Amino acid sequence: MILLNLRDLLKRNWFAADNFYFPFFFTICLSLLGTGCVSKGYSYQGNPLFGWMESSGEVRTTDPFPILKRYPTFQATDFEFPVGGKYAEGYYLAQKFGAENGKFGGRKHLGEDWNAMTGGDSDYAAPVYSFGNGVVSEIADYGGGWGKVVRVVHYHNVGNGKFWYLESVYAHLHTIDVEPGQLVKKTEWIGTIGDAGGNYPAHLHFELRSKIGGLLGGGYALKTDGFLPPTRWLMQYGPKDKSFSEESFQYLIEKGGTL
Repeated sequence: MILLNLRDLLKRNWFAADNFYFPFFFTICLSLLGTGCVSKGYSYQGNPLFGWMESSGEVRTTDPFPILKRYPTFQATDFEFPVGGKYAEGYYLAQKFGAENGKFGGRKHLGEDWNAMTGGDSDYAAPVYSFGNGVVSEIADYGGGWGKVVRVVHYHNVGNGKFWYLESVYAHLHTIDVEPGQLVKKTEWIGTIGDAGGNYPAHLHFELRSKIGGLLGGGYALKTDGFLPPTRWLMQYGPKDKSFSEESFQYLIEKGGTL
């Protein structure tokens, strides 16, 4: 039939990239940017890097807070690196948190980029681990500069009766191996390292956020409010068998040593 009934129209995924209506609707949204037009299937609204990134549309989310309340003892009390095991063995910190990037107008890096010391795409499809106990709040394939993304929300027991909520973000993934709402333990396999569909050499872009559920953004911004430096956080709340710092990981790759 040429005519579709209203119920069929409402059931359609209007933001899927292969949808018949997507190009038309997306064109309208672009023309209305800044006027309140917001697509729930697109996380880059209002971002200064909007034109640089494209979305393939697949986004699945859940509210993590009822799940964390249902399991009050499932807390994040300590943390470990998301690649390479307890101390990120075999990896180096290719781009630090807060590093300014001239490609994006001097905006600051809001996370950390982790690469294998063996270089190139040698870490492609290597495991990515949850850096602490938490609940998977989002899995998505944004395409463009982000690729596949996992978000995990953590209920961090600081001690002395104090708790913080944190969100960890794992981007440029090759595979996503968890589902929204899933409880994941520290060091549990959640995905594999990718290259954002060939946009970069394989590596993990890792963010740590103090504001939960915000827009994904562009990975860079003029200010770092709401974001935390992951390795410095791990220096305080991570493994204590040996000391480490951001500089130690850069030193290792330059000297070719091991931690």
